[in-house]
Amino acid sequence: MGRTRWILILCAWTIVGLLFAVQRIAVVKVLGTRVNWVIDSAPELVYWYVWAAYTPLVIGLAKRFPLTGPRVVLHIAIHAIASLMVAPLASVTEYFLSRGLLRIVFRMTDPEVLRLLPTFAVSLLAMSFTGILTYWVVVGLYQSIHFYQAAMERQTRAAQLETQLSHAELENLKSQLHPHFLFNSLHTIGVLMQEDVDAASRLLVCLGDLLRMALERRENEITLQSELEFVGKYLEIEQTRFHDRLKVHMDVPPDLLGVYVPSLALQPLVENAIKHGISVDSAAGRLEIAAKRHKGRIWLCVRDDGPGPAPGSRLRFGVGLTNVRSRLKQLYGDESSLELTGGDGRGCEAVITIPLRSSHEDTSPHRR
Repeated sequence: MGRTRWILILCAWTIVGLLFAVQRIAVVKVLGTRVNWVIDSAPELVYWYVWAAYTPLVIGLAKRFPLTGPRVVLHIAIHAIASLMVAPLASVTEYFLSRGLLRIVFRMTDPEVLRLLPTFAVSLLAMSFTGILTYWVVVGLYQSIHFYQAAMERQTRAAQLETQLSHAELENLKSQLHPHFLFNSLHTIGVLMQEDVDAASRLLVCLGDLLRMALERRENEITLQSELEFVGKYLEIEQTRFHDRLKVHMDVPPDLLGVYVPSLALQPLVENAIKHGISVDSAAGRLEIAAKRHKGRIWLCVRDDGPGPAPGSRLRFGVGLTNVRSRLKQLYGDESSLELTGGDGRGCEAVITIPLRSSHEDTSPHRR
């Protein structure tokens, strides 16, 4: 047993001894008897210090024979026998230590004074009964503390497991975005290979830079500025494909560039707008990326001027948008959303809403 635990046990029994000593002195005063501070308090303190010495033994028995499990009846019987043995032993120890203390330390040898102390038989019977109760109190306290620590450990392990599962799912979703994004980018380059080989060659270099940026990202969240830089690289590929038809308009306040957003959140929205909006209509070509702050939240929007959904049709999420929505759920729980809506007769708008944060924080759902 460590020294710290010994000190705690000693302090606890000292407090108990002082309380009983004060109680005994108060009773003596109420009875109108003359108070002898040494005789009235020393035996009480000695008795509880004796129990301080026996406490590690009782704790050892409580640990060896816990009051749980299939053998709980047997363990209760063992503790009952142990209490009937330890309690009288503690009483006898206290009896002789008290008298030895009074004689040697306080030099009380007057028979009249020592007669104020209880006899051996009375002390053995009275203190043994108290000792049995004390034994069970120690066992009960140990068992309660053990139950509490076990419950806290289970809760901690469950929280750690939930965090690990959450991070594993996030990494899995992010890894799904990489091949999806790569396939679409290679498809774009494949189309260009039939039209402009030099342009396709330049785009392969650009794609290599883009993939390096994606693969080097280890965090699930990055600054909005970093995310926009990544999207800008992707748009270089698409602008080469669409030439001057693709016009990108940014509406991002400078004070929002430092806030944290999910990594690879905007690129699938931009890709979706180009694939289903601009590429299917030769008259379309405007792409808007906007961000704004509203009531402690960040609103990220990607809008195109394509034909938009047919009236009455239901908008569906593809692989990229489905993964983005799942990652938002993992990172922020119910405090995030991804909505896809049609414009006013033309175009489509994808909006991400997340909590406003300007530094890395733990956003696991079980912590919220």
